[in-house]
Amino acid sequence: SSGSSRVRQHPLRSTAGPSVATAMALRTARLLRFAEAAGVQNRLLLTLCSPAEAVMVNKPVDSVTVPGTEGTFTVTNNHSLIVSQLKAGVITVRDGQDAKDYFISDGFLFFNHPTDGSGNCTAKVSAVELVPTSALDKDRASQVLSELMSAPKDTEWDRAKAQLGAALVAQVIKAAE
Repeated sequence: SSGSSRVRQHPLRSTAGPSVATAMALRTARLLRFAEAAGVQNRLLLTLCSPAEAVMVNKPVDSVTVPGTEGTFTVTNNHSLIVSQLKAGVITVRDGQDAKDYFISDGFLFFNHPTDGSGNCTAKVSAVELVPTSALDKDRASQVLSELMSAPKDTEWDRAKAQLGAALVAQVIKAAE
């Protein structure tokens, strides 16, 4: 060793900052992502996301109904502050006469009051799995439920897997109806 203290850089990480074009593209993407909420007053801004995707980000809506572990409840703009654990079930997003349903396996809802003068409260649903109910396949879910119920239950793990899986698949079947 020559005594010099060189710091090794990760081979995939650049030592230089992003190019001007990359930086501009990132700024533009951020602006477009939140542009829908710009200029909106006194609305609930809803974010629905899972690790796989962001279904909506700060979309102005009238209300969202969620399956809380203590029961189903609806959140509108100016609701009291809340953090709630969600269980498997259907989330309904309402905006005017439109309603869209999503199946959630479980997750959390975070509701916050405005941090600016817009009057827009935010509700963020962070889900493990989140899919439109129109994408659910009731026949396939019924088949999975049959497989779970007929599988061997010799160990504690087998019994727990069957019980938890059956409860989740039963909610999928209910949501698909």
